[in-house]
Amino acid sequence: MDLRISHSLELLAALKRTGADFAKREEELTRDLGGRRSASRRQHRDALARVEATLATQSAEADAFFTAAENRIKASYTARKARIERLGAVALRNLPKQAEEVRGKWIGDLQLKQVQAERRRDVELKKVEKLHAERAEKFAEQRKLLVALAQGTHVAFEGFPSFARMIARPPETDSPPADAAPMLEEFEARVGVVREHYKAFRRMLLPLIFGVLHLSGLIVIILVIGVVLTVVLGFQPSTYRLVGAVVAGLLVAAIALYRLGKGGAEPKAKALTDALNEAAKAEATCDVAVQATREREHGIILRDFDRTCAEIAEKWGRADQVEADFRVRRERKIEKQAPRATARNAEIFRLQLRRIAPERVARLARFNQAADEQKQRLTEKHEAENAVLAAEEATRWGELEAGWKHEITALNAAIGAINAATDASFPPWSAQLVEAWAPPAAFTPSARFASLELDLASTPDAMPKDPRLAWPGAAQVSIPLALNFPERGSLLFEVPESGDAVVSGTINNLILRLLSTTPAGKLCFTIFDPVGLGQNFAGLMHLADYEESLINRRIWTQRDQLDERLAELSEHLEKVIQMYLRNEYATITEYNAQAGSVAEKYYFLVIADFPAAFSETAVKRLQSIAASGPRCGVFTFIHWDSRQPMPDGFVPDELRKTSVCLRIEDGQYVIDPAQVKAGAALAFDAPPAPELAAALVHKIGKASIDSNRVEVPFSQIAPKPDELWKSDTTNELKIAIGRTGATKLQYLAIGKGTRQHALLAGKTGSGKSTLLHVIITNLALACSPEQVEFYLIDFKKGVEFKCYATARLPHARVIAIESDREFGLSVLQRVDEELKRRGDMFRKLGVQDIAGYKKAGGTEPVPRSLLIIDEFQEFFVEDDTVAQSASVLFDRIVRQGRAFGIHVLLGSQTLGGAYTLARATLGQMVIRVALQCNE
Repeated sequence: MDLRISHSLELLAALKRTGADFAKREEELTRDLGGRRSASRRQHRDALARVEATLATQSAEADAFFTAAENRIKASYTARKARIERLGAVALRNLPKQAEEVRGKWIGDLQLKQVQAERRRDVELKKVEKLHAERAEKFAEQRKLLVALAQGTHVAFEGFPSFARMIARPPETDSPPADAAPMLEEFEARVGVVREHYKAFRRMLLPLIFGVLHLSGLIVIILVIGVVLTVVLGFQPSTYRLVGAVVAGLLVAAIALYRLGKGGAEPKAKALTDALNEAAKAEATCDVAVQATREREHGIILRDFDRTCAEIAEKWGRADQVEADFRVRRERKIEKQAPRATARNAEIFRLQLRRIAPERVARLARFNQAADEQKQRLTEKHEAENAVLAAEEATRWGELEAGWKHEITALNAAIGAINAATDASFPPWSAQLVEAWAPPAAFTPSARFASLELDLASTPDAMPKDPRLAWPGAAQVSIPLALNFPERGSLLFEVPESGDAVVSGTINNLILRLLSTTPAGKLCFTIFDPVGLGQNFAGLMHLADYEESLINRRIWTQRDQLDERLAELSEHLEKVIQMYLRNEYATITEYNAQAGSVAEKYYFLVIADFPAAFSETAVKRLQSIAASGPRCGVFTFIHWDSRQPMPDGFVPDELRKTSVCLRIEDGQYVIDPAQVKAGAALAFDAPPAPELAAALVHKIGKASIDSNRVEVPFSQIAPKPDELWKSDTTNELKIAIGRTGATKLQYLAIGKGTRQHALLAGKTGSGKSTLLHVIITNLALACSPEQVEFYLIDFKKGVEFKCYATARLPHARVIAIESDREFGLSVLQRVDEELKRRGDMFRKLGVQDIAGYKKAGGTEPVPRSLLIIDEFQEFFVEDDTVAQSASVLFDRIVRQGRAFGIHVLLGSQTLGGAYTLARATLGQMVIRVALQCNE
């Protein structure tokens, strides 16, 4: 059920609006039906007169239209006739000029063809010359290569004269082919063959030698050798015989080599000379073909040009005949067109005149017939309108009555429903209600405080007069008003007096309504009464006897107390916005719906006789609370004495725009202009009698004892069954220890950066031992013994950690259930030995931490080691050897344990006795958990 004040005001406005609307519609219906009957008669008479006037106008317009049409036809005939005669004369006058233009165009086209033929001849001759130059250049290159090969061949054949005689003379040229291109290709190919044969012959050794030394030259050399031998050996007969034999042997050998070289080279010499002869023949033929092709192409171009010129000259002589033929054809055409156009014009004139005569008669007949038909329709329409009007009168009254019943019944039902809802949630105060009261399980997001009373019998002009439109309920209408949270949960009274009994009674009633409809401990009231010194709300002080947080310890009256309480509320707003709402929740109500057992309280700031005792700072804080409070669950009930001067910086609208504003006008309280317009009176709900109020306050106080205690079930942070022993601590040890915000968990994270060791402080009963149990239990559930191990020391007679020894916790390496300091020191020494052992392991593998050890292939498990000591200050209560040794070990473990996965968690009620524990050691304990502590 919508219990918003805006909804109640809407119901009041709707009631007023609906009554006035139907009263107006009743009047309009009566006036409209009477006026329409007289209007229908008048319209019928006027319509008949308009039909007669229209008929007369149409007949006159038709006569004028057809007379003008005849005149236009005659004028058009005369104009066309004159135009035909004029165009014939103009055509004959222009005929010589047109014939001359035809002759000039004929000659111009021939001149253009002559110029185009000359240009085409010149372009094609240039193409032939360019192609001839390319052929001649290619032919010259091949001829030059052939000459070089022939000269080289003659040189190569000098050793064998018979080879040179095989080279024939250049043959006579055969008849050249039709095209030089294939002949050039053949000549190039034959030159290539000569080049290949020449290279092959030049690679033979004996022809090369005899080409340099001819046979005769070799014989002379042998004879010279004989003479030299004779001179050297002396001129003796034996010398002659020896020299003769040598000379004869050398001559025989030279002749044999000559014949051998000639016989071996003769086939290749024959192939070379044949290739040279064929190439020479191709050269002669190609030379002739190149020149002949050029001449032939020149001839073709010139013959085509001459033929084109002859055709142009022949057509040039026909220019006069072309002109004469055009003149004859044009004259004949003009002579035929003029009579035909004249006859066609006359025929069109006769047809147009003949067509409009029957159209004139038909149009006038249509006008008369249409007028008669329209008169008949108007009469029938008038009769039908009278019948419809009678039916419509009955229908509209039926609709108006049905609409009245529909809207007013729904409105009456809505008012009844909101009254029923508020009566159920906020029944009148009675002894039975107080006796049966029990704390509700859920917060009621509204609180009734007044009602709007409207007497319909005293405002007859606002309702219809016809008995068919009567209000179905009692003449006295009551609409309840309730604050709604968090949208409109603040209340502001603007009254020009102090200590108003109505205001204080209403606020007290509201406070009791809120306390009685809200779970125990979920409300906190801060009450400020500087003028009444607490008398206005004295009955609420019984709550402080049971749970002082319900009214923030007391009712405050002094300026400095007000400043402190407003500062506390401002800090609360900051905490809620920054820690809980952020950008995730629109209001604290949304947050609480998700938060469950850690839901936030709703706070109410109650101020009487504002702005008494308010400083400029306090006003600014109040405005800030009023603006941001509703979203954070902080609301205000303010009695504003408008006679008092306002402090500097006060902006009244800052309070008004977030509050339900009540003011006095003409001696009565007003909540909204709609109330004044509707003529309704504002009636506040009466508070319970003092005896009932005191009894209710005592019951609420008893139910609120220990209501501030918040318990978070361990199941909310414990790992799920399928997550047991699944966590990995290689890079970090992270475990949930509680709730933060509505849905998030608070984690204790150890092992990254400087977050290596933790210090827990809290006085007796603050939950320090419980927190240690949560850490140990949750880690034992989430991590296997290969991931986490514990060294547990308890100096509270061993009672806290004994349960882990009894249950044989597999993760626990040591559980010190004795409370003597010497045994605790031995545990520190055991941890120090583990530190050294891990250091040796890491050095062997060249690593620096657990992650590096596992990456390097370390096989031995290296779990995170947690040294947990409750009441660790017992080590240092005496300045002796135990304390000094413990201090040294603590310092080494804290400083070096980070790299080897060894972490220290220390718990204590006080740090006052730790005078031998180095401050530098405590400085390494970066993680600090401060539970409830003394200053």
